[in-house]
Amino acid sequence: MLRSYFTIALRNLWKHRLFTAINIFGLASGLTVCLLAITHIRTAFTYDTFHPNPERIYRVLTDVEDKGSNLTAFATSPMPLAPLLTRDYALAEKMTRFTRVYGDVDVNHKRLDAMSYAVDPDFFSMFGFRIRSGSPATAPNTVVLTDETAKRFFGKANPIGQTVRIGDLPPMTVTGILADDHRNSHLRFDLLMSLNGANANARKYLNDWTNYAGGYTYVRLKPNTPAITFDRILTDISASICRTTQFPYAKRYSFRSQPLTSISPAFKELAFSTYEPQIGGLSVEMAVGLVTLLLAGFNYVNLTLARSLSRAREVGIRKVSGAVRWQLIGQFMAESVVLSVLALLLAFVFLQLVTPMPFVQQWLVKGATWDLSLFSLFVSFALLAGLLAGFVPARILSSFEPAQVLRSQTGLKVIKGISLRKSLIVAQFTISLIAMIGLLTMIRQHRFMASSNYGFRTERVLSIPLGGVPYQRLANDLKTVAGVEELSPLSVMLADHGGDNHTMVRRNRSATDSVGTMSISADAGFIPAMGLHLVAGQNLPVSHRDSSGRLVLVNQEMVKALKLGDARDAVGKTIWLNDSTDVQIAGVIADFRYATMAWAIMPLLIQYEPGRFHYLNVTVAKDADTQVLADVKRIWKKLAPYESFDGQWYTDYLDQRHSHNDDIFFMSLLVGLALSIACLGLLGMVTYNTTLRIKEVGIRKVLGAKVGELVWLLSWDFVRLLLISSVIAFPLGTLLGYAFLLSFAYHVSIGIETLGGCLGLLLLIGSLTIGWRTYRVAQTNPANSLRAE
Repeated sequence: MLRSYFTIALRNLWKHRLFTAINIFGLASGLTVCLLAITHIRTAFTYDTFHPNPERIYRVLTDVEDKGSNLTAFATSPMPLAPLLTRDYALAEKMTRFTRVYGDVDVNHKRLDAMSYAVDPDFFSMFGFRIRSGSPATAPNTVVLTDETAKRFFGKANPIGQTVRIGDLPPMTVTGILADDHRNSHLRFDLLMSLNGANANARKYLNDWTNYAGGYTYVRLKPNTPAITFDRILTDISASICRTTQFPYAKRYSFRSQPLTSISPAFKELAFSTYEPQIGGLSVEMAVGLVTLLLAGFNYVNLTLARSLSRAREVGIRKVSGAVRWQLIGQFMAESVVLSVLALLLAFVFLQLVTPMPFVQQWLVKGATWDLSLFSLFVSFALLAGLLAGFVPARILSSFEPAQVLRSQTGLKVIKGISLRKSLIVAQFTISLIAMIGLLTMIRQHRFMASSNYGFRTERVLSIPLGGVPYQRLANDLKTVAGVEELSPLSVMLADHGGDNHTMVRRNRSATDSVGTMSISADAGFIPAMGLHLVAGQNLPVSHRDSSGRLVLVNQEMVKALKLGDARDAVGKTIWLNDSTDVQIAGVIADFRYATMAWAIMPLLIQYEPGRFHYLNVTVAKDADTQVLADVKRIWKKLAPYESFDGQWYTDYLDQRHSHNDDIFFMSLLVGLALSIACLGLLGMVTYNTTLRIKEVGIRKVLGAKVGELVWLLSWDFVRLLLISSVIAFPLGTLLGYAFLLSFAYHVSIGIETLGGCLGLLLLIGSLTIGWRTYRVAQTNPANSLRAE
């Protein structure tokens, strides 16, 4: 029986090849997106399984209650906690801390970016990160690099024994190289330095119980030690600390343990979380895949029911011949299973095409293991999708009564006379239009961030990363270049993530109302070079004698935050930085967007600290950019012959920083798939509808109807469905767009340029789909269409 089911199924699919091709392409597209999401979700559940005894490893979390009685869960904990547990309690087999160390890495006079962390010696035996060569960084002033980082820092040279320097810390010796064979971990890093031998400032930080965001604490319990015992100890410790400690920004906190095996995926978002996938993001990925697959399922249901007349007669004859309903359901389900298998094969081809894309590599398949279990999951999911897609038409078609269907009375209606097929078409194009509105909103916002007026000069500004080149020497050489207008060393790139240093500022040392501010290091050339406006006071001194940076500039937002009155009142006042350094306000500059558009303008402090200079901005005269760039490259080659020149125009930087072309391309591909699935379904419906009405078209042509009138007659019902889809999609798409824009302090609006553009594109593609087929039918010779009558 099964053999006959599949034989008949193959014959039916081959007989209706257009419908079969539409269904296979649609299901394959939906399966491709779902399989990518399944790969990522499955990978999320395999994080940190390569460590020895992962079931006994716990991370300590901190629940912090602030002054307003709001409770926030932190993935971090105070740094003194681990030594206390080791010293006073015997339940831990191993213990380690994992804390971020900020600052660029100096390697052979080159300054490079790296994710640097400091760890205790037990880190290398507690976790399963394999040392490929050398030894762990357990001694003071030692460091280990990942294999990829070692190649980036030292090329083909042997890094063992080489020296690196992180920020202002003492030089460190490379003792080992970590293999890059375990990427599925919530911990990510480029290098690990030893926490042993910390200097006086670091020791003060390591003994600070008030800093609950200090680092991450991991404990491997002894065998047969229950986690509840560990939690009781953590509760007692936090209660004892809260009784004797004054917290500057919180009422109290408490500790609790989190099993390593439950970190990924994260079902609850934590402050200062690590790199574990969030369940919300995974849900969105799966939802996108299921929606795409649902559109393809709509196609299958729609096209199957569109052929309901011919299939209904088949059902009637089979029932008269003695077939029971479950046998008919089995026949229709066999067709859907065959389709799903063919679609799965095509989906594997699509996977090979999209997997190399940067977005897919970065977010969906990074670290994925393609094994038999994953392929088995793919096959099972495809078969389930096929069975679900075939269930609705199988139930409907198998329910027809022979007496009705043999008289061609097979009207399929849902609520209030709206046909099921038309409802599905409306649903398909509604989803597609909502996705189009969301995508266009995203593209417009990214373009807005790339080309908007940030309040500082971006045209003809060349930004040069200094690396190991002394900025003063480079600046002196560039001053002689014709076409160079101004020079401005900076610690950060503007319009990125803000300043390079977060500073707490008070009006006086004993004040309790401190203000968090971003800090940028610059000199007197910053204001004229970047086209900024000084509201009150004076610029930073041109002389470099003020090496301590005691004179500072602040923005208007800082004046408001510190309640210093107006800009003139603020000039000359002394403020305290981090409770330890007093500085004097030399001037107040007008607010400008120095950070990303996601943030509102925040307090900003500009201070002269040459040690933090990482970039040199060069403003260039009009029509001199090409010659200046060539001269700058020549000077750079002379000063740093072995380092590449990485300077770029600020407009190019903003475009690269905010355009997100790879992400937009992948999302456009998803929307394109959804729209193409809907259009293919519409094409199938139009094809079937015009086939049924071909004799009507012939009669109308004989009676004098024109081609244009016939095209409109055949098309209007479908165009009306597109208009209904737009009426439903506009408010929902607008809500989706604004849900995305809410994460930006400065954003575009959703108006006629977005909604009208999406509607115009939908009507254009839909009309071409409808018009192409109806025009061909309207051109048919009536003699041919009426001959069979």
